Amino acid sequence: MKTVKTAIIVALLIVSCKGRGPEEGEISAAGKVDTPEGAVIVAHDIVTEIIVRPDRDGDPWEVEKVEGYQGEIMINSIFDRIYRGSLIVYDYHTGEILTANDVRKVEKEFNDDRSKIGKLSFTEDWLYYPAENRLEKITKSVVFGYELYNNQGKVYAYRAAFQASLAK
Repeated sequence: MKTVKTAIIVALLIVSCKGRGPEEGEISAAGKVDTPEGAVIVAHDIVTEIIVRPDRDGDPWEVEKVEGYQGEIMINSIFDRIYRGSLIVYDYHTGEILTANDVRKVEKEFNDDRSKIGKLSFTEDWLYYPAENRLEKITKSVVFGYELYNNQGKVYAYRAAFQASLAK
């Protein structure tokens, strides 16, 4: 019995190690991937998050790494496009389309204070160009996270407002 289990594990390892990233024009498990010539896919639909309003009394690295953040223009522009009807956004949890009125309700819950958006989550594809030693990140969407506070006024979590597509 032990030999059979070992053989199965070895077979699974061999099969999984044979896997390679999709090449130009290949179909991956996530769908068709159009890889530019000379590029290698490092990540597909990877989610990266950044806390843009870190606790100043917390980890100094969290504060330092967002020193250059100036996202207000992006945030206001996305809200403006939603309210003009030129950008469709989705409920992060259900994937349902949100109306401008739905988004207004979320803003009201936070007293129309967009500065309380303390976390951004991006869905991205990462491409590496070995010949150029260059990494390219293609941002496909962003989720805005509003800060939630505990009894001491400290952020304990974030509430996803919506997911906005940034694809071309």
